[in-house]
Amino acid sequence: MEPREDKTGNFLHAIQKYADEQKHKIESEVEHFKQQELKKAEDEGLRDAYNLIQKEMAAMRAGIASEAAQKEAQGRQRLYQKRLEIMEDVFSKATQKLIAYTKTDAYKETMKERAKEISAYLNGRDCVLYIKPEDEGLKGDLSACFNGLCSVKTSKDIKIGGINAYCEGLGIVVDQTLDTKLSDQKEWFLQNSGLKVK
Repeated sequence: MEPREDKTGNFLHAIQKYADEQKHKIESEVEHFKQQELKKAEDEGLRDAYNLIQKEMAAMRAGIASEAAQKEAQGRQRLYQKRLEIMEDVFSKATQKLIAYTKTDAYKETMKERAKEISAYLNGRDCVLYIKPEDEGLKGDLSACFNGLCSVKTSKDIKIGGINAYCEGLGIVVDQTLDTKLSDQKEWFLQNSGLKVK
């Protein structure tokens, strides 16, 4: 029979061995648990970081798109303004050339031709002719084209030149003014000048 001390030693040794095994098992489980929790935390951190990056990128894209749209609108506004300036310059120069033309003999002959055309169109009916104040010297020549069946008046509404006729009997206005003809060219100019803003 084994002495009591050996039995006690074996028993203590068995208990120690069991305790060590349990300790290693618990340490292993704790380490495994820590690894799982760490992995879960890393995954959550990565997911949060990814979501944050996506939000930041979306905000940056929206900011860039907004800034680009704003710059495009400003660019269009500058182009519209430049187009308007060019058009105003072109029509201002055209107006000056037409005013210079109204001081020539060719203009006076053209006015008589227009008066004859209007008279023929209105079939010699009584009408009122409107001319610019500077053309008052043409009243007699223009009235003669209507065989005296018209009155010639000046109008401050006619700035460049030409004739505007009104026949009350027919309810017709015949506008042969250079003002209207030049104004009508603005739409053509915008369509054909190559100054469209897209």
